[in-house]
Amino acid sequence: METLRILWYNWRCIKNPLAGGAEIYTHEIARRLAKQGHEIILATSRTNELSRKEIIDGYLVLRYGERFTIYLKAKKVYNMVKNNYWKPDIVIDEVNTIPFFTPLYSQEPIIMIIHQLCKDCWRYSFNKLVEPIGWAFEKLYHRMYIHASKKGKIKYIVTVSPSTRDDLINLGYSEDIIRIIYNGLNWDFYNDCIKYSKIKEDAVAYVGRITRYKNIDLLLRAWYFVEKEEKGVKLIIAGRPDPKYLKQLVRLSEKLGLKKVVFKINISDHEKKRILARSKLLVYPSIREGWGQTILEAAACMTPTIACYAPGLKDAIQDMKTGILVKTRKAETLANSILYLLQNEEKRKYLGRNAYEYAKQFSWEKTASEFLSLIKNF
Repeated sequence: METLRILWYNWRCIKNPLAGGAEIYTHEIARRLAKQGHEIILATSRTNELSRKEIIDGYLVLRYGERFTIYLKAKKVYNMVKNNYWKPDIVIDEVNTIPFFTPLYSQEPIIMIIHQLCKDCWRYSFNKLVEPIGWAFEKLYHRMYIHASKKGKIKYIVTVSPSTRDDLINLGYSEDIIRIIYNGLNWDFYNDCIKYSKIKEDAVAYVGRITRYKNIDLLLRAWYFVEKEEKGVKLIIAGRPDPKYLKQLVRLSEKLGLKKVVFKINISDHEKKRILARSKLLVYPSIREGWGQTILEAAACMTPTIACYAPGLKDAIQDMKTGILVKTRKAETLANSILYLLQNEEKRKYLGRNAYEYAKQFSWEKTASEFLSLIKNF
């Protein structure tokens, strides 16, 4: 097989303290391609504890700038690697709200990776007054990328769900160049979950980033109704927090008089797995996702998920078969779904078994193989 040289832009690397699902996606593909002999340079931002240059699982990471200034330094990195006689075959522009504007300087074919559009998340990241400005900015830069795709400079757009594909088509991208390559699962890590999941605790969990657009305050308001009927069940909220939002959630929990809410901050992967395996349900009230990666991980533990009917989440759950999609964002409606599965063990186990069978079709090996098949054939 011909060796490919890939210059890959992402705002964070897997070692960044704020790394999330997009960074896992990048890392799991990049390390597998590197293992097959392909040369990969990941250009990304730097934090104080990380070195300027590092090899991670066979691919080279170059860190320049900070969270936002990395975008200003992207062209500099491009020129630097080429001046060092390393000519990429492909440039990957991974868009996490802000793109790297690679069509303005890259002479090589470009692949875009877009997990999700920000759209209504702008109001949750800042405030509702910023939403129209942020969304206008997002649509503006996409015009440049749409033009570049029509000129053939952007060869493919990779996304992770039908929801994001539909959003991109509605923006003006041609469906012909969009490819869905789903997230995978690390089965080497999750293959013992069947054993752990045999003993379920009286617990419901939210696991993920604790930030506003995840809509966890809705879950707390729903839990007010759940506690009235199921006093022995605890709610575990676990993940990496936005400190300001975490304080708001703690105050809301106290205001509602909730007695069985536990916050677990900055948990390890092993603790995450234990929570997903031992909980009876995962609840994911987010307003928008690229894909429900945590839902897939819970499914590997035979734990069904209740989620709001939202982009990304509606793709990761088959309603009433692998979980429940709640159509309205009302606390009582969400509470009723939680109570229904807590009080209906047979249905809960049915959904858990189906979720596990559904999850078995996903693996990072499959994801990397599909990605490589795409980029080597143009």
